[in-house]
Order: sequence, then C-alpha cells, then structure tokens
Amino acid sequence: MSSVFRIREGFSTYTETEKRLAEYILEHKEEVVNYSAQVLGEKVDTSAAAVVRFAKKLGFKGYTALKVELARDQSVDQVDFDDIIKTEDSVSVMVRKAQAMNIKTIEQTYKLINSDMLEEAIGKLIEAETIYLFGVGGSGIVCDDLVNKLIRINKRVVFNKDPHIQLAAAAHITDRDVAVGISYSGNTKEVNAAMAHAEHVGAYTVGVTQMSKSKMSKICDALLHVPTEEKELRLGAIQSRNSSLVITDLLYFGITKANISHAKESLRNTRDIINELR
Repeated sequence: MSSVFRIREGFSTYTETEKRLAEYILEHKEEVVNYSAQVLGEKVDTSAAAVVRFAKKLGFKGYTALKVELARDQSVDQVDFDDIIKTEDSVSVMVRKAQAMNIKTIEQTYKLINSDMLEEAIGKLIEAETIYLFGVGGSGIVCDDLVNKLIRINKRVVFNKDPHIQLAAAAHITDRDVAVGISYSGNTKEVNAAMAHAEHVGAYTVGVTQMSKSKMSKICDALLHVPTEEKELRLGAIQSRNSSLVITDLLYFGITKANISHAKESLRNTRDIINELR
C-alpha cells in the first residue's frame, strides 16, 4: 500500500493528534524515516505510543513498517482530473481525459489495499456456507458482476437488485455466512441495515467503501477501501464503480486460487451447459 496516499485518504477520520502527525509526516517525509517513534512524538507534542497507534490505524504492523513504506513510497502530488466532460472538448480529448481518470483510479485503489485485511476476508469467504451481497445503484452493478463470477465457480451466493428483497434475504443470514456490503459513501441505509443484521447474528462482514467515519466503517469486521475521489454531485458512479470492481475481482481471484482445479472444472461445466444453447 502507498503510505503517503493512505495518510491523505484517511484525514477526515483522524483525531486532532493524528492530524498533527499526518501533516508532519507528509511535510517531512524524508526526515521521518530516520526518526524513532519517540522523536516523532516530540516533534508533534505527543507520545511514542500515539505514533505507534497511528501507524497501526493506517494498516501497518507498527511504526517501523510505516517508515519502511515511507522510504519506498514514490507517490507524487495528486493530479486533478475534475470536469471530465466539457462542451468544448473534442472526442479525442474526452478519450484522453477518461483514460487518465481511469488509470488514476485503478492505481490509487491498489495503493490503498491492505494485504492482511484482504487475505483475512478471502479466507472467510472461502469458508462461508453462503455469501450475501448488498449494494444499490452503481454498487449493485458491482454486486451483480461478482455474483456472475461466483456462480460460475459453484460458490453459493445470494444477491437481488431490489433493495427490499436484499433486506428480506438478510433475514436468513447465519453465523456460518459472510456478508459483503458495497457502498461508496458507507452510509447507504439499505446496505447498512442488512450489514448490521448480519453482524448481529454473528456473520463475518466485509465492507467495500471509502475511508471515512461512516456507519459502515463501524459495522464491518473487514474494511477494503476505495479512493475518495468523486464529488457529491457526480456525473455517474464511474470511478467508485471501477475501484469497487478492482476489490471484488481480487476477492474472486483469492477464492478461486484456494482450489484452482475445482474452479476450472466448475468453469468448464458452466461453459458446456451454455454451449448447448448455441
């Protein structure tokens, strides 16, 4: 994960002390890699323990791991690609803007990935009796894509585009299941209601959302973050959809990797029965 990008993304969730630490690290990156936790704490008028806690909040095992990633991080300042569509743009200009936007979105999504959290979520999904998916609007499209993939490898999965039917399905979740909620804002009422019920009955819960103090962030056992890029007034849930698809594809790859021979056989069977229609 990119330490610099992750520090920037989580800023809205920080306490005052954590904001001071974040600002100092971002402004003095080269110096910080040579500081102990004690020295950094003194620089921002806090304790070494607070520095270690902040590193762990960012998803690192400790302050040393954060420093190692800081030393590796070659992140440059973010480029603003707002106003993707303008009346005066030619089609070729629009294409170049869309390409730049999509490349930026994908790169930033991978920078946010916490491999340990992803591995834990994949392990729970592999063991799950049933996987329940929750998402509406653009997030529902992502759920639909994941359902199509999981069905083909013979994984039991439940999803319905109607949010009311999603809630009805949620009533049957047990502690042997896994619930995956997808919400860019983290505050989609229908999704959070289903996820809260899943948590209540003891199911493992995975949230795909931006880094924020959202309701979803308080519910889920595992949080897999997407970049905070889109404005409140959006042309469409394009960037959030694309970044969420990156995360769900990784979950699918992880499930498939656990038993590749079984997945291949299931995919062959799926292909064969579909070929009967041709």
